Amino acid sequence: MQPSDTAYPRFKSRLSQTELERFYTPSDTERVFCNSTARSSTTRLGFVLLLKTYQRLGYFVASNQVPNAIIEHIAATIGEHCDQSNLRQYDISQARRKHLSAVRNFLTVKPFSDDGKALMRQTFIEAALTKEDVIDIINIGIETLVRHRYELPAFDTLVREARVQRVAANQVLHAQIYDGLTDAGRLFLDKLFVVGNDPRRVSPWNDLKQDAAKPTVDGMRDLLARYDSLTDLSCHTYLLKTIPIVKIKQWALEGNSLDAASMVDMSAAKRYAVALSLIQQRLAHVTDDLCDIFCKQMKRVLHCAEEALERYLKDNQEKTDEILRRFAMLETLLNSNQSATEQLQGIRQTVTARPDLCEFSRLHVEYGGKNECRFVWHFFKPRRATMLRILIKLKMVATSQDVGFERSLAFMLEHRHRHSEWFMLKSNGKAALTSNDLAWIPEKWWKLVTGETQREAILTRINHRQFEVCVCSQMVRELKSGDLCVIGSDAYSDHRDELVPMEECERTRADYGEKVGLPVETTAFIAHVRTMLMTAAQQADKTYHDNPYFKIIDGRPKLGRQEKKPTPPGFKQLDEALTRKLDSLELSLLDVLADTLQWIGWGKHFGPLSGHQGKLQEEDRRKILTVFAYGTGLGPTQIAKNIADVSQCAPGIFRQSAPSHDGKTGGRYLYRDQCVQSISTTALLGRHKARGGRRHPMESVRK
Repeated sequence: MQPSDTAYPRFKSRLSQTELERFYTPSDTERVFCNSTARSSTTRLGFVLLLKTYQRLGYFVASNQVPNAIIEHIAATIGEHCDQSNLRQYDISQARRKHLSAVRNFLTVKPFSDDGKALMRQTFIEAALTKEDVIDIINIGIETLVRHRYELPAFDTLVREARVQRVAANQVLHAQIYDGLTDAGRLFLDKLFVVGNDPRRVSPWNDLKQDAAKPTVDGMRDLLARYDSLTDLSCHTYLLKTIPIVKIKQWALEGNSLDAASMVDMSAAKRYAVALSLIQQRLAHVTDDLCDIFCKQMKRVLHCAEEALERYLKDNQEKTDEILRRFAMLETLLNSNQSATEQLQGIRQTVTARPDLCEFSRLHVEYGGKNECRFVWHFFKPRRATMLRILIKLKMVATSQDVGFERSLAFMLEHRHRHSEWFMLKSNGKAALTSNDLAWIPEKWWKLVTGETQREAILTRINHRQFEVCVCSQMVRELKSGDLCVIGSDAYSDHRDELVPMEECERTRADYGEKVGLPVETTAFIAHVRTMLMTAAQQADKTYHDNPYFKIIDGRPKLGRQEKKPTPPGFKQLDEALTRKLDSLELSLLDVLADTLQWIGWGKHFGPLSGHQGKLQEEDRRKILTVFAYGTGLGPTQIAKNIADVSQCAPGIFRQSAPSHDGKTGGRYLYRDQCVQSISTTALLGRHKARGGRRHPMESVRK
């Protein structure tokens, strides 16, 4: 881990003149303080250098660690000669030690003493309970020390203490879970790592880590079976309720990359915590898949109903035209000079001559004209059993005070086996409905479900079929909007569970507002946010003309596609040079990966998800194979078929810990393709470099 991975202050490698003048030019007050403290011309430059670098970094550094551009700028500003030898003498002089205290007093900061260490340790203890990444823990510690006006310690001190407290915090959480388990619960979890009598010679832990079936209707039976098995295993996951989400996710990732033997080698407390986390995560993923299947199927049903409505209107276009023609005939008849009796007889004959037109008009008016809802049941019926099986498994709860839809869902599931066309609202079952519970029904469904045209009517019954379809279609909207949550889900979970408790908000509100620079009083906060939004809106109005991809068409904003970036200059020549170099030296890509692994050490970017030291055998060889498998697009299956002594899961284990755009190991962000490209480009330097007598990691593959 490097300081650049955290918020630890450091010098920029390149400084502009504006930055030098802004950050490293002493003010008039500082000049007066410098002249009164460092009266000798030989120490004045060193003193100002101490002052300005501390203001920028928060800790003191020797002059040889300061970029020359800063030294030269400060020397020119105060009119002193830039003499590196004098600065080196100043770094070891007694005057510098005295100046350190003077700078601290001038800036009202405190040295990193025992009190500072205690503050840092306590901060890390609290942060490690809610954070898993060492970088996040270090950043919180830096922020706390700066806020309390403490000098920052060495970066290695922060790293060591953060790792120690993270381990201690995890051990506390592991012990908490361990103590919550009974002997029967521990024995239950230990059975996951025993092969037993399975003819496949694999443990239940291996089955637990396998990916679930694809979220399709064909794979739904397997998903439901997996949901049942995971539900049986999750009988102890209630112990994770007090554990932060970030910890559970990290433990689940770590457990997913370990086999049963590695899990057994763990301490018992950590093993149970990792096992329960993975069970909860897998169950959440399966629950999400079931919800996705339900939503996709209902969307398909509604789409088919819309197409059926279009066909219905198209097929009955002749009837529509005939109705309009007869309406025109009625207008002509009413404007004629015939008597009222003759007009009435003509009207009766015109209307009753085509009974099919009367029926078509009645249905059209009764069900709201272009209403696709009356066609939904026809397409829902083949999927009804599938939809209800999913709903029976899932536990859904309303996230608002309006529980009418939740009660309607329970009522529908309770009466799913009944065959009568109409349900009485006041049933003898556990679930009963009132008219207020049905207020959520959309207008276009009201006539179909209730048989009434007016919403103010007192309801006593509802249509069985149409009520089921209406509930299922409405549930998709409820899930997408978050008004309905699924217990045990991840994507459809209750967002309120992740909110900070109101008591803690009240206690920490003022401190939070001070940290982020926001007013916490109601009126001041509204005014502040309104000002920010107005400023952003005005800035957008001024600059959107300069965006070539943003256009307003017919009063609506549109974003165009970005143009493909041109091939960088020299790319073709580089590719040809690389090809010639490899061909002339008779090198393969595996040779390049093996050599560059030793030259530039790109393997340090790969490691276990937990951040601990890797324990794999032939680690370098597996790193090379992983980069080769995914960098070339072959994948683990083809690698296992073409290289001896390599299983399909070998590259997969490292893939889970490889750096990518959505994960990080060792504090470095890297794209796999960029990693492979940079490694390949290094081969242009040649391969004939000393290996220090080390055995080539790909020697067995070559053979």
